[in-house]
Amino acid sequence: MPVALVLAEDDAVELLAYLVTAARTQLDEAAEYAPMRLLTAAGRLAEMIDPQAGAWLRPLLEEIRKQIGETTVQAGDPDGYAQRIDGLCRELATHLVTRLNLDGAP
Repeated sequence: MPVALVLAEDDAVELLAYLVTAARTQLDEAAEYAPMRLLTAAGRLAEMIDPQAGAWLRPLLEEIRKQIGETTVQAGDPDGYAQRIDGLCRELATHLVTRLNLDGAP
């Protein structure tokens, strides 16, 4: 399995700054903003790595960006919001199981 560098240092610092400042603003915001901020960071990361990502990764990145956009809009429905995030987790887990050959397939 080839390894590719998919994130430039400046992009990594930008994401780091976003996460640190989001942690600080979370101290003064309602608790429901935390998952939204994390999803925003995940979407930004997907956008940053897409240009250098391998063909096997691009469909996952596209799906994550699509679902994050749809999920964020659903924040007013707590149960639906949780279900959408659970779906994102399943999508990522399925990809990782396949990519890392954790399902035992040849």
